[in-house]
Amino acid sequence: MLASVNMSTIIINADIVSSGTIRKNAGLFINNEGRIADVFDMRDFARAKYVNADSEIDVQGRLLCPGLIDTHIHGIGGFEPDSSEPDGALKMSEALVRFGVTGFLPTLYAGREAKMETEATGIVRAMGHETGARILGINMEGPFLSPKKSGAQDPDALILPDKDVFERLTEAGGGHVVAMTVAPELEGIEKVAQAAKDKGIVLLMGHTNATYDQALHGKQLGIMHATHMFNAMSKMDHKNPGVAGAVLFDPHMRCEVISDGVHVHKDLVCHIIKVKDSSSVVLITDSLRPTSLGPGRYKINGDDVVLGEKGAFVLEEDESKLCGSALTLNVAVRNIASWTGDVAQAVRMATENPAAVYGFSDLGSIAKGKLADIAVFDSSFNATEVFVGGKIVYRKN
Repeated sequence: MLASVNMSTIIINADIVSSGTIRKNAGLFINNEGRIADVFDMRDFARAKYVNADSEIDVQGRLLCPGLIDTHIHGIGGFEPDSSEPDGALKMSEALVRFGVTGFLPTLYAGREAKMETEATGIVRAMGHETGARILGINMEGPFLSPKKSGAQDPDALILPDKDVFERLTEAGGGHVVAMTVAPELEGIEKVAQAAKDKGIVLLMGHTNATYDQALHGKQLGIMHATHMFNAMSKMDHKNPGVAGAVLFDPHMRCEVISDGVHVHKDLVCHIIKVKDSSSVVLITDSLRPTSLGPGRYKINGDDVVLGEKGAFVLEEDESKLCGSALTLNVAVRNIASWTGDVAQAVRMATENPAAVYGFSDLGSIAKGKLADIAVFDSSFNATEVFVGGKIVYRKN
């Protein structure tokens, strides 16, 4: 981790990947306000134009991308937002830039109301004090979820939608709750959906056993995004297409995908991308606190889990049951690029797409005027340099 101050920087000899395209042999200029002031082709580069730049970095043909944005992540590097203290979220911020992530939504498990309020308070206290990736808001995975599809969530913490509970949870989040997963079939969802709409909070269908018709009702309420596609949701059937069918059939619906090849078979991931169009797919990690720590036995959300042979966390007592991923977002992008052969679209699914879903208009693409939250990757998609607001916050040794 590198400390730095605001200064202007030229980055040259890059392949710029943004908005589904690759601009070969290009560069950009970051002004001392931390924004992208110019994007240019190297054949037009005139060093004299930037004579007052404070530094110049030659990335020697590596990929220059918008910083990755992880909108569904529970923890990493041994840290998670599990108290009213800001430390967990701040340590996540530090850890994430090593993987090219410049913005994230710390994601809370469904829990008792007081627990979720306490954890939300800790995240709010962390915001503005990050030394790595930006905390862009709070994602609440529950508590209005179906016990029939609880997955790794605590079934005793799941409750029916309650507008008063919703108001108290979002108040604890200090106006920074931007996403919440709900089950659209539950009684009372209408009032919560309206309250979320009024506050500009994105609702996602997830941990749901909704029928196809119930999923359609959810869409009518404005629930147009889906949590970790195919996981913890009603499956497709020829007589009842379920939530999965409702998502696949509607070109306007977006969905999260965990592209580790464990949570969803890689061929099915590729099919989702073909059917939905890559602009509707958001890559996430759903990673847990021990991610990047290696094999071991860990306590996660009250469960004893281990890192399974296929690279995801599973229950120690029953390794057939998934508890969450050990994925990092750069690897998620690398996998998609390998499976589809399209690097530019893979990057888009972890940058521009999540920015569009949650209205982060200053992020997600490389263009003049945008915040200089950018990452440079080698051919294996390992981060080599990462900038947040024009400041270099990570450089690979």
